[in-house]
Amino acid sequence: MQEIGPGLGALTRALLTGGHSVEAFEVDQGLISFLREEFRNEPRFRLVEGDALKTLAYHDPRSVLCGNLPYSISTPLLVQLALRQPPPEIVVVTLQKEVAERFAARPRTSDYGAVTVLLQTVFQIEKVRALPPEVFYPRPRVESSVLRLTRRSSIPGNLEKFYAFVRKGFSQRRKQLKRVLPVDLARRAEELDPSEWFQLYEQCGRTL
Repeated sequence: MQEIGPGLGALTRALLTGGHSVEAFEVDQGLISFLREEFRNEPRFRLVEGDALKTLAYHDPRSVLCGNLPYSISTPLLVQLALRQPPPEIVVVTLQKEVAERFAARPRTSDYGAVTVLLQTVFQIEKVRALPPEVFYPRPRVESSVLRLTRRSSIPGNLEKFYAFVRKGFSQRRKQLKRVLPVDLARRAEELDPSEWFQLYEQCGRTL
């Protein structure tokens, strides 16, 4: 199992107690020193120093990934995971509430965008629970949510090209898609659900 941002090791300890091996990614030097001392006698714990955005790609994919994701890396990290071959089977992450809402958004809402389409093409996304600021230390100024992303049984290929196609479609979201993409479709980007987006890509996106 991989863990992003173990912090003071509360979740790490629970995972180890549950019988899991943990490969943890931490960038904060103070926390790195603490974690090395805290788990020095635990052979199932491996600590990777550095930004997970830069280091995760160099480590073998694991079937399960979890973590408390900072706002600054949550979107690019989950996009990276979705584009991996293969993506993780299960991802359980704590995110800023507004970010979680965007990932789980439905069509025809302001939160729905290209990242939403990609993540929902690869994963089934479930809101597990809301977390108030007081359950964290130090206490943040924002509310958080826990999301569970479960890999779909069938994932289309060419996801990087598909994601580029969807991003172009959302680049001018107020316009009808026929004004943005080489398609004859008088609908806006936010009106298509993820399956409709992939059907559209299958029809014309591969030629772009």
